[in-house]
Amino acid sequence: MESFILYANREQASLFFTIYESDQTLSEFQSAGFDLVPIYWERNPLVPSIPNSARGIKLHPYIENYKLTVENVQPTLAEARLRNLFIFVHTDDRTPELSRGSLVANLASEYQDLVFIMAHSGSYAPQNPVKPGESSVHSSLVRELVTESVEVARAYENIYLETSILASDIKAEILSRAPLSKLLIGSDFPISEGAECTSLRFQEAQLMRYGLNESDLQRIHQNAASFFSGRVVTALG
Repeated sequence: MESFILYANREQASLFFTIYESDQTLSEFQSAGFDLVPIYWERNPLVPSIPNSARGIKLHPYIENYKLTVENVQPTLAEARLRNLFIFVHTDDRTPELSRGSLVANLASEYQDLVFIMAHSGSYAPQNPVKPGESSVHSSLVRELVTESVEVARAYENIYLETSILASDIKAEILSRAPLSKLLIGSDFPISEGAECTSLRFQEAQLMRYGLNESDLQRIHQNAASFFSGRVVTALG
């Protein structure tokens, strides 16, 4: 918890979308004094057990080893529809056949009343430790997956892109050309805690490097304020 508070203060952030697996964990984060958007990690989408505290649902096909299809997540989507919860989908470049933009598009087409946020915008693209600006994932795969994600976000009103992380210049450049109204800036903290690429300021700087300006960034941050309005759990006093 101490590292989270230090991170939040350093980044000068006051609102976080927070992934959790128990209400106890959520309460601990609330006690840190920040407003949160609780996203429950549903590890068994065929038999969901989503607590009342959730405002969104995280799906992670890579870790749980399933393909993102209606058949594999329908009970969770039905619960999300009933309770007006958004879906936060981990998209992955290690096994893109399990979770990528085109698969999210299939769900968004069938469930047009649900909002889908693509975590990592199709490709996590982790930093190459010896080549700044490059990823340890092959550049052609990063380009393919991120481009596909931007295309489906353009095509579907109910799909958004979460940016973490922007260690790859290719990924940053492609996302800088995405519709501003579809971008949500994330950091993936505490993964790679302490690395520059997890800083919100780093994400902003990367987008500005490829053409965005301060006004554009303000508009992107307003996306989060608007989208998460009504979904915020306030800090415990």
